[in-house]
Amino acid sequence: MREIISTPQSELRVVLLAHPTTLHSYGPALRRLTVGLLDEVGDLSILSLGPSELLKHVPSPPVRLITETQRYQENPYSPDHISRKIFINTFRYSLKERIWPQYRVIRIADVIRKYKPTVLHALSEKEAPLAGALSKQLDIPYLVSLLSLDKLDIRFQDKEGEMLLPCNSLTAKLARGKYPAWSSRIVLLPIGTHISDKTSCFSNEEQQAHLFCRSPLEYNHGLTELINAVKQLDQQGHKFHLSISGDGPAEHIFRQLVDKLSLTGQIHFVPPIDTMLSSSEALKVIFEGFDIFIQPYSTGRWQPELLEAMSVGNVVVASEGPKNDLLIEGKTALLYPGQSEKQLASKLDFLLKNHDQARQLAQQGQSYLRKHYLASRMIARLAKAYRSILEYKYA
Repeated sequence: MREIISTPQSELRVVLLAHPTTLHSYGPALRRLTVGLLDEVGDLSILSLGPSELLKHVPSPPVRLITETQRYQENPYSPDHISRKIFINTFRYSLKERIWPQYRVIRIADVIRKYKPTVLHALSEKEAPLAGALSKQLDIPYLVSLLSLDKLDIRFQDKEGEMLLPCNSLTAKLARGKYPAWSSRIVLLPIGTHISDKTSCFSNEEQQAHLFCRSPLEYNHGLTELINAVKQLDQQGHKFHLSISGDGPAEHIFRQLVDKLSLTGQIHFVPPIDTMLSSSEALKVIFEGFDIFIQPYSTGRWQPELLEAMSVGNVVVASEGPKNDLLIEGKTALLYPGQSEKQLASKLDFLLKNHDQARQLAQQGQSYLRKHYLASRMIARLAKAYRSILEYKYA
């Protein structure tokens, strides 16, 4: 039987690997993650595989920021001891690295080796190949967070030095089915948040209801059905506003449809919400102004907006799709077939007519988050995973 050795906090020296698109997927959770880990590990760095505005919300110091950039930096390998910022120059047209990609890995490894990391953590599947390569260079274990909700786009590189952290139970089930012998190192780890004590849903009966939808303005994303559903509700006499946040190639088509249906007074197109905005909690402040959150299509991948909307007490209406642990019909949300504008209109009609039931559903969603999606729970389980992977590798 393997002897389990407790790992001191000082020996947990963690490097988080993240592409800028991954940082955007974490949204407000990025700051919660880094702030929480500072109490659990001895040293924490973020290796960003490209510049990102979201890094300004990471507390640095004490978190060390290492950014791979194609822009020239003065003394790129010399750390800024005040802000703890380090840059790694990547040459855009390096023939050597195109032919031998391992040279990029060696170059990055040489930079982070001086900080004596003991654990690498890829924040999504996108960073997994680099994490595996760096793990071999540095001879340390690594973990990979899985942000896909319904697919397993990864395979084990080193069965003795890797752990998978799916954020959704369906992905965890797929991983354990594919790697049954390694199920002890497949740990369900939902992304956590802070839950408001208040419920925003219809909290002010004197104001018109305000609905919110976050979606790319593209075809086959359920927006045509949503706009047509709003027309049905308007004909039934409902008074409300709908804000659609996003951009995309079909924006002019949707604007023309809204104009054609005479809904310009009800439907408003707003720019995409930067999920970090001016602070890590700014997204919650925005959602506190809405009553109903609509997800018109199944993304198949973790998105922060749904979690944050639920956390402040928006009632959720969502398109059916692959299992998402956040969406439970009648308990945390109302679900409808994605192509059915009639069903969508029916769900919205019920909520707009029955404010008490809508608030109750929103409160049930908040209670569900308190049980399964607390930020403190995420941090505690992640720190435990770091210790476990070190024990697997060195015990």
